[in-house]
Amino acid sequence: MSNWKNFERRVAKKVGGKRIPITGRKGLDIDHPTLDIECKYRRKIPEWLFTKAWGQANEGTGTPLIVVGEFDNPRIWCILSLDDFISIFNQGEEVDEKHDDKPVV
Repeated sequence: MSNWKNFERRVAKKVGGKRIPITGRKGLDIDHPTLDIECKYRRKIPEWLFTKAWGQANEGTGTPLIVVGEFDNPRIWCILSLDDFISIFNQGEEVDEKHDDKPVV
């Protein structure tokens, strides 16, 4: 089974949704009653964002949050860990799972 499929299954389980198989997809990866979830699973994610900025966001005592904007674009994005999202918004079930997100080479 491919890593990205397993990733989608893990996300669906954590948020209380169901993975939509590729054959039935029109866009979203996970069927959920209130969230529209598109998963992206990569071998490597941007270090400046997910290592450096995440480290800075974890220096305080509150919930870490990264806020990102683009030059000359009014949109503002936020990045929050899925566990923190679930805790704050109660959008899933508590799942204690041991896993390794490293892709198989």
